[in-house]
Amino acid sequence: MKLPTKIIAAIPGFTILLLLLMSCSSVDYLTTENIYFRENNHDKSNLKIVTYNIKAIYDKEETQVDSLIEFINKGKFNFVVFQELFDESTRYEIVEKTDTNYYGTIISRVDYVSFPELIFQDSGLFMMSTYPRVDLSEVDFGDDIKNSNGIAHMILDKEYSRSHDYLANKSVVGTLFEIDDSTFLFLFATHVQALGTTEHKEFQLKQIKEFIEKSVKKVIDTQLVKPDNLAVLLAGDFNSNAYSVERFNTMRQILGNPRDLHKEYHGTKEEYTFVFRQGRPSRRFDYIFAYDEVDKIKLNKITLISSGVENVKDIKGNSISDHLSLKALFRLK
Repeated sequence: MKLPTKIIAAIPGFTILLLLLMSCSSVDYLTTENIYFRENNHDKSNLKIVTYNIKAIYDKEETQVDSLIEFINKGKFNFVVFQELFDESTRYEIVEKTDTNYYGTIISRVDYVSFPELIFQDSGLFMMSTYPRVDLSEVDFGDDIKNSNGIAHMILDKEYSRSHDYLANKSVVGTLFEIDDSTFLFLFATHVQALGTTEHKEFQLKQIKEFIEKSVKKVIDTQLVKPDNLAVLLAGDFNSNAYSVERFNTMRQILGNPRDLHKEYHGTKEEYTFVFRQGRPSRRFDYIFAYDEVDKIKLNKITLISSGVENVKDIKGNSISDHLSLKALFRLK
């Protein structure tokens, strides 16, 4: 709520600070009449997901957005996850140009209105799917987890660093999707702080793990789903190189030992998703993780079919981001 200037002037400084410290949040989402979902018999043996840090910190050129939309619409993914979608005009253009006959569920924005989070209110996370989301509005996830419009989310603690990246709100969001009457997928998306101490990054990973555990337990405890009917995926930009063995193993351990689908498919072959200084991809910071169990709760196991990366380019042949997209094809029981 925005207060009139005259009223603000009459409020003591301490009260203004208190108002700033009070936290609220919101999630913007769009649900359309999904013609694809209604008219197709869903084949759980051929599901596709893509995660992509699109670097939309500022307004992207129209040709870049058009290339992104062409990639998404032609790709016919079942699940799409973006990071760093901060720019409002880019977000609006993506929603306007997306084929909503196919992508019937769009979660376009996760807001945090509080201090110091109000510096960058938006977390930059974006998600869409061919499948309808399950409304979790009645689920009490606990004090640490926000529940906005039936979507669970939580801001991750910040740490000051030499990069302005720390100003953006790093967070995690979880949405439960109905694949069919007996199959559900809990999709979690996140973006971990880029620069900072290793200890702080590991703390953010612990927060993500706890968020997933609490969310999964709650939807099971409330009998919305049964464990063997529930699959769990975690996707996003973790700002941790997959090909640094020690850091990769530590990350997986902290997250609860999910399977890195890309490494599971490619083994020792290294495929990069991030361009660093030299102008060519040299690291993989992006992941699609699958959980066989969460805190000893056995889940519907995700079976990987394939995984790969794709560099989305504009009409001039230039990459539209400093990341490459990461894709996976999988099946469910």
